[in-house]
Order: sequence, then C-alpha cells, then structure tokens
Amino acid sequence: MKGLLGLISTRFTILALCLTIACSFANDAFALDRIRDRNGTTTGKITKTSALAVTITRGGTEIKKPVEDIVSITFDDEPEDLSPARRSAENGRYENALERLAKIDRDDLDRTEVRQEVEFLAAYCTVQLALAGQGSLDQAERQISSFLAKNSKSYHLPAAIELNGDVLLAKADYDGARAMYTKLGKAPAPYFKARSALLTGRSLQAEGNHQQAVASFDTATQAAEGNAAAQSQVLEATLLRAISQAALGELAASTATIQQIVKDAETEDSQLLAQAYNALGECYLQAKDPKSAKLAFLHVDLLFSTESTEHARALYELAKLWEALGQPARAQDAEQRLKDNYPGSRWANR
Repeated sequence: MKGLLGLISTRFTILALCLTIACSFANDAFALDRIRDRNGTTTGKITKTSALAVTITRGGTEIKKPVEDIVSITFDDEPEDLSPARRSAENGRYENALERLAKIDRDDLDRTEVRQEVEFLAAYCTVQLALAGQGSLDQAERQISSFLAKNSKSYHLPAAIELNGDVLLAKADYDGARAMYTKLGKAPAPYFKARSALLTGRSLQAEGNHQQAVASFDTATQAAEGNAAAQSQVLEATLLRAISQAALGELAASTATIQQIVKDAETEDSQLLAQAYNALGECYLQAKDPKSAKLAFLHVDLLFSTESTEHARALYELAKLWEALGQPARAQDAEQRLKDNYPGSRWANR
C-alpha cells in the first residue's frame, strides 16, 4: 500500500510540475514583443533596434527584420492606451490617437523602445494634422525634428526623416525637403534608395521642375528593380512621372502610360485604379484640358468613392473644374461632399 501511495504521490508531483511549466510557457507566450511585417508576425523579445533593422530573439535565435519590411511592432509591456492609439493613427483618426497618447505618463516608461513608439506616434499624428491644414506646420516641424535629434537608434528614424521632408515641402522649402529626402538614399537598402529618388522627384514636381523630376522618377524605378520591397515604389513613380511628362508637353506618352496601367489592373484593385485616374486627371490639367480632366476625376467620384484619400482629391479637383466650366451648382456639391465626408483631409483644408 505504501508503494502504491508513493507512486500516486510521485505522479501528482510530476503532474504539478508539468502544469507549472505549461503555465510558465503560457505566460511567456503572452509576454512577447510582436513584429508584423509583409510576411506575417514574429514573436519574441526585441533585443536591438536601429534605423535599418530590428533584432528579435526567439528560442535563443536572433532574427533581424529590415525596417522597410516592418508594418508595426507591439511590445509586451506597453501601456494600455498605446495599442488603440496606434490603431487610430493607422486608420487616420489622428486626433483620437493624440487623445489616447496624452493619457500615457511618459515618466513611467522605463523601456526605451516603448517611449520612442509613443513619441513617434505623437509626432506622426501632429504632422499629419498639420499637413491636412488642422495644425501648425512650424509646430509639427519642431516636434518631428526633436524626435530625430533624440532617437537616432529608433526603427522609426527613416519614417521620421520622410515626415520632416513632407513638412518642409508643405512650407514650400523645396531645398530643405530634398535635403531630408536625400538622407534616405544613404541607406544601403534598395527600398530607401528608390524612396529617396521618388520623394525627391515629387519635390521637384511641386516646384515646377518637371525635367529633373522625370529623371528622379526614373532613378526610383531603376533602384527598385529586382527588389520585392522596393517594387511598391514603382507604380507611384510611374504615375508621377506621367504627370511631369504631360507638363513637358508629352501628353500622348503620359496618358498612354496611365491607360496601360488601367488596362493591366485587376478590376477589383480599386485603389490602383483610383490613383491612376487621378493621375490621368492631373495630366490633363497640366495640358490645360479641363474637360478631359473632369472626366478622369469623375471616374474616381462615381466608381471608386470607397478609396477615401483618392476620392477626396478627386472631389477637390472637381469642385474647381465644375466652377471653371460654368456649373457652380455641381462645384458647390463637390465641395460640400468633400467637407462632409473628409473634413480631416488635406484636400478639404486647402
């Protein structure tokens, strides 16, 4: 009998030990950093961050994630208001995000990466509101510049550099914007070389220097060649290049490029089609053809209104075009729908 009781006791001890270990593993599973990238989610402990990559350790193995592949990161010890703030920022609800971030006491943030996340999101939302005409560009510039000065090892550094350039571009400081965009091109990754060239081309286009803009867009396309991450830059570079082509008098070539993109696009790819028709409308504006521009923007208004960013842009252009074409009622309708549906858009506040 004693032997049997001893055996039962031993089994209970082993079972209790197994349950303890299982609970420990379960707790560890929930106490993990998570990196979401283009290919899925990786969990573990983030052990190093830089402007180029984030290292996460899992099961004793270090995995290095290039910054250009990262969509977002959540931390095991982040404050409860950070996750909803991040979601609000991703969905364009910048004021809601800032309200959430304001509830976080930064003096309580012991982990550097979490503090950087809070500071970057706050700067990002401030910049986006300023670019939409709902805040001071000077204040936005100070905030994003401060983040850059204090967080040289943050994985958000490239995004912050781009944001700083965007603010300077909005202030018509073209040289200053290009100086920021050029910094991105110093990174070895093809993605950032392509991004740098594309943004530089965009600033040249905004300044009216279309010849150099075309060359810069070509550089972006070449830099992206053969690199999966950088391929996301090719479409935007192609569409922007067509706009500058039209401004240089090459309307046939520019419209042919965009029409080919439209022809090749999947019918369900509403985002791409909306971008293409808006670019086509811009080409016709550059060519001083308001009637054709109106038809292009109408495609977005009537067929792709679910694409909010592009729809807001189309409504902005249509409001001006209808007025110029002698139809003030339709101009007023487009302007009112813009303000009602996209009050936070930069197009509604221009």
